[in-house]
Amino acid sequence: MREQTDSQHQFLLQVLAQHAEATAFCETVFGISQTLDDIIDGDRQITATDVIGAFWDAMIELPGNTFYRAHETYLRPLLAQALQDWTDSVALEHSQSSHDASLAFVLRDQLTGVVIQCAYLVGGQAWMRDIGPTIRRYFHNEQLDDYLQGLGWAEKPRLRSVAGRWVRQSREVDA
Repeated sequence: MREQTDSQHQFLLQVLAQHAEATAFCETVFGISQTLDDIIDGDRQITATDVIGAFWDAMIELPGNTFYRAHETYLRPLLAQALQDWTDSVALEHSQSSHDASLAFVLRDQLTGVVIQCAYLVGGQAWMRDIGPTIRRYFHNEQLDDYLQGLGWAEKPRLRSVAGRWVRQSREVDA
């Protein structure tokens, strides 16, 4: 996990033009978000220390971050939208609708957009436009089939949409 964190830290420094406070802002938001996700999904045991740490970050570290303070009126609505998108994705994951599953896949990681907007704040529009696809490739690295499998679908299922519902097919049957 530490290696992944170090790698992500270096990536953020690169795409945020070596801006240490913008990088710290993103890392703080990611940590808070991951704890919330782990609590809701129940896919990792969360300790009291984890919860206290996330609350500390949300209440003390994030508002004290100089990058966040300088750009709060710009960033706070983006964070609100990312949280609502993630909340909607959690609800949509429980549906059997193919459209809902696709929406959940798209909505679940909107913090990537926050990173792209941070790139704008540290480097301007041209930098954001240049680096945006790189940021998306880095953070949106999961395939739809893998996501659906994680939701409990059969291993790499062949799916087709019938009246807004996923219909599973055996691999021998063509769509």
